[in-house]
Amino acid sequence: MYTMRDLKRAAGIIRQIAREHQVTEEEVRRDMKEAMDVGRSNPDPAVQAKWAGFEYAGDEPTLEEFILWMAGQIKESGD
Repeated sequence: MYTMRDLKRAAGIIRQIAREHQVTEEEVRRDMKEAMDVGRSNPDPAVQAKWAGFEYAGDEPTLEEFILWMAGQIKESGD
């Protein structure tokens, strides 16, 4: 899974986004969670197949896990 160092780095990314956009970290987290939830509820089978490969530690993924997973997806696709 993800290391504590990786998760802390992802949390730092959330803080950086908040600073750069002059909003609170809570606002960034709320918006990111909403986007993640919309993506996870997409009924498209191809989208669901992608999400099926998302492994996370608890019952629900954290935003830090989501950031790390998405970074890995981007890296794999070569974009």
